[in-house]
Amino acid sequence: MNSIKILTNSFLILLFVAGFFACSKKSDNPVATTNPTTELKLTVGGQQITFNQGIGGYAINENLTYIQFSKAEAGDTLLFFLLFSGKQTGNQSWDPNTDTGVLLYQYGASGNIIYSPVQGSTSVNSYGNVGSAISGTLTGTLADVNATNVAVSGNFTVQRSADIQTIGKAVNIGIAKHIELIAN
Repeated sequence: MNSIKILTNSFLILLFVAGFFACSKKSDNPVATTNPTTELKLTVGGQQITFNQGIGGYAINENLTYIQFSKAEAGDTLLFFLLFSGKQTGNQSWDPNTDTGVLLYQYGASGNIIYSPVQGSTSVNSYGNVGSAISGTLTGTLADVNATNVAVSGNFTVQRSADIQTIGKAVNIGIAKHIELIAN
């Protein structure tokens, strides 16, 4: 349960950080001139959901790539988070102990449901410069707080934002309190 809390907080930190950091002061961020499509096609427990609003980037201090999508559907808001180590292509297993994997958060008409990773992997097929695409596939199992498992799979493409220095630990306290307010 503690690792779920840590992973949940990490993913939610990314949500807020991505909103606050639109660009970097670092001049060594490579910038591409392409404008890739941003899309996540996700199948959760047999139901397909398509997200078209997303952001992705790289946190230097944590050596993590973050990808976040959001969508409003049927009175609910869905937030999808993906974290993986580094900034390169390849296959990575999810590990809640190192805060990598998928988190799906649903709130609204259906109540508050957090699905955290049980097992799975992310295959990164493309990892471009800033402005280019980060794309790949994911497959695995998520569980809610009642340990109800649900299969998840999908493919994603997101435009890479400028690198940020850190996801930030100071933000953690505010986000944890925000989660408690939403959940209660």
